[in-house]
Amino acid sequence: MTVFLAFPRGKSAVAATARYARADSKAVYFCEKKDLASALFTIPYTYCVEILSTDGDWYYVKYAEDGNLYRALYGYCKTDNLTPLDTPPENIYLNMPVTVTFKADPPAGSLPVLGELNVTVAFYGTYYSGATAYSYVLYDGDFGYIQGAHDDYPLNPLPTEEKPEEDKPSSGANTKLITALALTGVAAAALIILYLTGRKKYFRPDR
Repeated sequence: MTVFLAFPRGKSAVAATARYARADSKAVYFCEKKDLASALFTIPYTYCVEILSTDGDWYYVKYAEDGNLYRALYGYCKTDNLTPLDTPPENIYLNMPVTVTFKADPPAGSLPVLGELNVTVAFYGTYYSGATAYSYVLYDGDFGYIQGAHDDYPLNPLPTEEKPEEDKPSSGANTKLITALALTGVAAAALIILYLTGRKKYFRPDR
């Protein structure tokens, strides 16, 4: 007889088959190499990376797609705080262009200088250097940083854990319970009546 044993799938087993992984923390770094010192930005919370391969506690991943203002990036993410998904969300990557305003320094001479200049850049994620926040962006084919975070992006909905329903007695069971309690009460009352009736035989009023 052949016996098949079923084991629950762990994270590594799911990752072996999953194509995407969701950032369940705001500290999932996208790195150029398998070294956090080469981090470029953090993956936006609730958004995903595409898993291309696994190497120990690192994923080799792809983030973003080629098109519009964005360009696909390839690098590494630690597996910590990344949840492999069988089914990715509708919005796998954050697509949120932001407008940046540049202002030229006052001219030293009498030459005319343009005032404020607004440009649209592709926002990839936030990077913190100490207490200072920077945004990693792509503009006109070049990657770089602008000062300030842009973390007010819409979040992907997270799955909610379904709580098991508590067993509730059926109405029939409640009826039986009430009937049993009522019968118990009637029986107790009958016993008291019989007891008092029996005592009357031996009760002799004082003469």
